[in-house]
Amino acid sequence: MENKEIIVTWTRPKIEREQGEVERVVGEFLRQEVNAENIKQISDILDKAPMVELSEEMWESLENTDSFHNIKPGHLEDVERIIAEYNQDLPPDQRRSYERHLNRFLNGTPMECPTIIKNKEGILHLVSGNTRLMFSRALKVRPKVVIGEIS
Repeated sequence: MENKEIIVTWTRPKIEREQGEVERVVGEFLRQEVNAENIKQISDILDKAPMVELSEEMWESLENTDSFHNIKPGHLEDVERIIAEYNQDLPPDQRRSYERHLNRFLNGTPMECPTIIKNKEGILHLVSGNTRLMFSRALKVRPKVVIGEIS
């Protein structure tokens, strides 16, 4: 691929489309009961959180993502390999499309920024957007993210 700068227009995520991920975070990461009240609390925190540029330091410390340590900047083949590995375990209707995601980046399609939750101990945990972060790393794009903080 030629060495042109990729410009991404990041938009606010629609948290209501990520309810399954929010439920996972409530139960597995925050160790709370997965109920309507706790899900709404986290969804509200993410809805109100600011969009910020993801720093290298935050990116490196981010839990549960392949995007920092397993993707070398400039190496799209890393993304393609990891997506192929994920797709082996997913039903056909849930598989990720390497080509579709790549084309969205290359064609300047506006993208929802990934979402992150920060717990009381300061641990950053990815809620949604691992594939977008992997492509960002490989394409040398500094992503914007939403980081909701638990107080």
